[in-house]
Amino acid sequence: MKTISIVVPAFNEEECLPALVEKVKTIMDSTGYNYELIIVDDGSRDNTFEIIRQQNEKYPFVKGIKLSRNMGHQAALDCGLKHASGDAVITVDADLQHPPELWPQMIKLWEEGYEIVYTQKLSNHDSTLLYKIWARTFYAMFNKYSQIKLTPSGSDFRLMGRKSLNAVLSMPEYHKFYRGLVPFVGFKSTCISFNVNKRYAGKRKYNFKKSLGLALDGLLSFSDFALKIPFVIGAVAFFLILAYLFYSLIRLVFFGQVLVQGWTSLIAIMVLSISIQLIFMGILGVYIGKIYFEVKHRPMFFADEKVGFHEATFQGMKEGESIPANRQSFLV
Repeated sequence: MKTISIVVPAFNEEECLPALVEKVKTIMDSTGYNYELIIVDDGSRDNTFEIIRQQNEKYPFVKGIKLSRNMGHQAALDCGLKHASGDAVITVDADLQHPPELWPQMIKLWEEGYEIVYTQKLSNHDSTLLYKIWARTFYAMFNKYSQIKLTPSGSDFRLMGRKSLNAVLSMPEYHKFYRGLVPFVGFKSTCISFNVNKRYAGKRKYNFKKSLGLALDGLLSFSDFALKIPFVIGAVAFFLILAYLFYSLIRLVFFGQVLVQGWTSLIAIMVLSISIQLIFMGILGVYIGKIYFEVKHRPMFFADEKVGFHEATFQGMKEGESIPANRQSFLV
């Protein structure tokens, strides 16, 4: 019988986890599949891991990993995916905003031959007007300038078959952007839409600053557009200066008039020129900084504790670096 892995990054979600576990049991028991629930505690400051431990004692299908510190949502997601043993993996948030009722439909589509099942949000109760404007702008920019196309209003709520999962995990990037990595590998995919549920308990952990950082990682990982900006602006400035010189020459030769340049305009042009150069240096610095972290090959996460796992299953695996041998069927 096939196994479904459900991977859940969690940060300070002690109030949501018991309800999540019960929901997983109810939904997955109805499907007839074997299943496991992998909850990754991303350095929580509350009793999240103790709740995971208690749920594991109650239900053996619950497995937990406690990271050594808060590594970030993408790192926690990466950790859970690398520990998943299922034939297919569903990734969801711990707050039950991603409807578990959609899992049977996603599994059915996977059985029909779709290797990847995306989801698209139709509504979001937690989104402010500023966040909605920012999200719409990000997706428009990303789809215009990147190598791939993202589903607008997408999320990390998706299903991946083992083939596509192995392909995604074979890319050893440090700054991972799973919303871009998953469509990058290709494979047959489809999308279903859903209305975001209200948060079961607690407050939203993913603020605007973190969203901005993730968006920046995504744009820099899949587009070199920013590196082309200096060339475009430099070319435009060059032709404007040529036009200005030609205009000045015409006035001097045919009308005997000389354009008088004041100190204010001269200083303004100098300050503008310096500012543009600093901006371009900053853009190059951001890309160089990303390269700096990539070449170090540091793991994305370090596991402090695990519950529900058999160590032999992951013998020889370094956290955040490699895929266990029993999952490398796609990697030749």
